[in-house]
Amino acid sequence: MSTIVKETKYLTDSIISEIMSRLESESENAIAAKDILPSMSLRSDLGMDSMQAVSLTLDLEDSLSISIDDEDLIKLDTVGDLLNIIESKLSEKNG
Repeated sequence: MSTIVKETKYLTDSIISEIMSRLESESENAIAAKDILPSMSLRSDLGMDSMQAVSLTLDLEDSLSISIDDEDLIKLDTVGDLLNIIESKLSEKNG
C-alpha cells in the first residue's frame, strides 16, 4: 500500500493501512481502502463532510499519539494533505 505514497520516514505500511481503513469507513462514496489515492479530495472524492474529517483526525490523533492543530485541519483537502500532516506530526514526535 505504501507504493501509492511517496517515501516517508514515519508513515509505515501499518500506519498507512490504518489511515486508509479509517478513510474507507468514513467515506460516503463506498471507496475501498485499496483504491484510495493521495490525490483524492476528502470532500468530493470520498464524500466526507467537515464533521467526518474532524472525527477522522481526532481518531488518528488518539491512535497515533499526535496532535493535529486547527491550522493544519484548515489545510486538509486531499488524502495526500492528511498523510503529509501526519508524517510531519510523527516527525515532530519522534524526531
